[in-house]
Amino acid sequence: MNEELLRVLDARGERWQRRLELARGRGATLITVTLCLPVAYRCDPALEALLLALCRRLRAMLRANGIHYRQEGMLRGADGPAVFLTASAPAARVKAACVAAERLLPGGRMLDIDVMDRQGEPVGREALGLPPRQCFVCRQPAAVCVSRKVHSREEVRQRVEELLAEARQGLGLR
Repeated sequence: MNEELLRVLDARGERWQRRLELARGRGATLITVTLCLPVAYRCDPALEALLLALCRRLRAMLRANGIHYRQEGMLRGADGPAVFLTASAPAARVKAACVAAERLLPGGRMLDIDVMDRQGEPVGREALGLPPRQCFVCRQPAAVCVSRKVHSREEVRQRVEELLAEARQGLGLR
């Protein structure tokens, strides 16, 4: 296994431990926001600013849905940045708001917004009766396309660039 992959896996493990600590330690629903892009993009420092701008919009959507949250910080690692929030609302309600944000925010498809309940159990789309996340290239289940490497690097690069342009334009960024 190459060193970069090991660093990414270590960063994911560190993020998982932080998530468990926050969910269980705060006795609250945990929201973790990361970029749902290839690692090379997630680790681009310019995209951290974009992630933070998208998180501001997410927080506004949570407030508009009557979901009170607390910012719990950010973790930067070889797998890219992660933003943590805790909320007092039930996990299913929070997950529904987060799925809507991924769909409605400009460039929201770039976001991976994970939710854990107060016991540290992940709450997925299936818990809401929703289909799995779609691939941002072809709209098939994303897990299938990623695991089978269905799309060429060029297809993925082109679609990522489109999503970045959409997000920057929708957020008024350059």
